[in-house]
Amino acid sequence: MKKYGTIVLLSLCIVSLALADVFASRTRITNPDGTPFDGNVKDGTGAKLWFMLNDTATAVSVKVINTGTGAVVATINASNLGRSTNPNSVVWDGSGGVNGAKYYFSISATGPVYSETDYKAFYFQPTSPIGDITTGIFTRGVDVNNNMDSRNFGYWYASNSDGGTSGYLTGTLRYNPDGSFAGTNPNHPILVNTLGTSNSGTFNWGSTAPWTSALDGRGRIYQVSNGGNFVTRLDNDTAAPKIIVRNVLSPRGVYAVGDGANLKLYIAADTVVWRANIGNSDTLTTPLELVASLGTYVRDVLIDDGGGLLVTLRTGTAGAAPGYIEKYDISSGLPKKRADALFQIVSATGQMICMAKNSGPDRNSASDDTIYYTVRGATSSDNTTFGVHRLIDIAGGFPDTKQIFRSGDVAGSLGGNNNANADLALDWAGNIIWFENANEEIFMVSPPHSGTSVTRTTRAYDTVAVGGPSAVGDERLHPEEFSLRQNYPNPFNPSTTIAYHLPSDAQVTVAVYDVLGSLVKELFNGRADAGHHAVVWNAANRSGAAAASGLYLYRVTARTDDGRSFSETKRMMLLK
Repeated sequence: MKKYGTIVLLSLCIVSLALADVFASRTRITNPDGTPFDGNVKDGTGAKLWFMLNDTATAVSVKVINTGTGAVVATINASNLGRSTNPNSVVWDGSGGVNGAKYYFSISATGPVYSETDYKAFYFQPTSPIGDITTGIFTRGVDVNNNMDSRNFGYWYASNSDGGTSGYLTGTLRYNPDGSFAGTNPNHPILVNTLGTSNSGTFNWGSTAPWTSALDGRGRIYQVSNGGNFVTRLDNDTAAPKIIVRNVLSPRGVYAVGDGANLKLYIAADTVVWRANIGNSDTLTTPLELVASLGTYVRDVLIDDGGGLLVTLRTGTAGAAPGYIEKYDISSGLPKKRADALFQIVSATGQMICMAKNSGPDRNSASDDTIYYTVRGATSSDNTTFGVHRLIDIAGGFPDTKQIFRSGDVAGSLGGNNNANADLALDWAGNIIWFENANEEIFMVSPPHSGTSVTRTTRAYDTVAVGGPSAVGDERLHPEEFSLRQNYPNPFNPSTTIAYHLPSDAQVTVAVYDVLGSLVKELFNGRADAGHHAVVWNAANRSGAAAASGLYLYRVTARTDDGRSFSETKRMMLLK
């Protein structure tokens, strides 16, 4: 076994590990008036795409793409969208739509890089008091739905154990990707069908439960009852938890790997790690398989991309030092003992708690995995130990670890030591979602990245089936024609879409003016491909302030690569 102390990383590859922070998720498609989409664009209404951003985007580009051919039939651009405008929306008026075809929306969000060298918090929220909630979180786990093929892509799920009536309650909490509440109980993050009996709910979580939140590839949520000795699964957000594994002594951490017949759960329980070969069953039908018997408290468990088992261990009470992260080859020779560890990371003055994994580009190799983990210091004065750490090079002979973030780094945080159950997860873009419930605080932390901005592209879950030819008839335009459409809606409040058609690639400017001809806002200035395009005006002027009600002009000017110039102006009305 190779043993390493907690050491400082001096790696040149850190920026390559980081993805950016802003992306779009939680999508849905409606008619422009918000009613369920009727699948019809021949009535001239088109379709409205709603989405949420986890951070402010300096620019958003939505492309409408034919699912059969991959052709982009329309592009809609917007700017300065984010948390304050969630949910955001754009309208496709059906331009370019062909009868009988299906389309999906691709959403590219561009945001700032917060640092090229450091992990920076771009969101911080004390969890109490908020509204009617007077006490904060008491979580023992959080995870994120990062499956773009799931309708719940972007949601956070947290396990909470609070039997009081003025707090976050016992059960499963759900949050939007921007940190706002997304419970099924108004103004609360709780999913009501998961409420424990201590809060007048129907599910008996037992004592000190639930712990952990772990999602499988289908977006189902696993949680454990440390006092009840069982593992639950939540199949959807309106269901009640169901017990799928029983008679597991003191389970704490759980991790899901594989899908279908190959679905397996790894369970950290007391001093051992079990493997439950669930497969397609609703309950475990085969005996638990003993993977590791380690003789000391196992807090969390994780499987790296190479199939290796990582665990966090402690030898004393909560917060006592030393603490450990160890890795094991579990391909054969089970159960593993501590002497079998491939490596051991030791924290002489702290205790490792919970872990999360960034798989890197290669999901079949652990060589580019990054493991993030929380540490509780043995004392509250040792600020070089507690906080969030990251571990790299776990596939080689020299794993390397470094403290990267502390709550006290953020203005307004109470700072200090971690709770013994402070958990973290990674969202789709690689941001750290950290529930630090010693001080009842939640953080979103962006990893370092080179450059000044970065763009990440996601897609909407639903597709649009065009039930008839586009009312605007843009599919009949000759290639040499330029067209500027009337904005929609008009009159409008608070935003409107301006659509135009280019006969060929061009340099384009889209701007809004008042009736005296003074510039109010330049919405777009740059290159645009031939085809259908649109921009959104959110009724803000150049300084970002809200524009006054009244009549405005919008003008699109274009100079194509073949030397032709186009310019057209139309009127629109802002009503508040």
